[in-house]
Amino acid sequence: MTKHAFKPFIIAFCGVNGVGKSTNMAKVAYRLKVKAGLSVMIAACDTFRAGAVEQVKKHAKVLEVKTFDKGYGKEPSDVCKEAINIAQRDKIDVVLVDTAGRMQDDIPLMNALSKLV
Repeated sequence: MTKHAFKPFIIAFCGVNGVGKSTNMAKVAYRLKVKAGLSVMIAACDTFRAGAVEQVKKHAKVLEVKTFDKGYGKEPSDVCKEAINIAQRDKIDVVLVDTAGRMQDDIPLMNALSKLV
């Protein structure tokens, strides 16, 4: 019998500024944890918007789920990759990835998103 590596399910929350990505991510975390009984980690990959990391941490604290962050000014794809590695190591079922808001015509931010995904 072959032993397979544990792989968490990953959901990235993407969209334009101010649509409620972080708030809706918290709602999904609640449903996954409470209703489905899964372990959840939130990855704070919005390293651009002031207050984004704190917002994610506050949601996670209230929901009693793990968070992963590296602060601001970091490469979002690196933060995401590290969060996934930790979730894999700790056998966390789902990683919810909070991303920076962006408009689809903002080429640098869309390129950063494609690198993250």
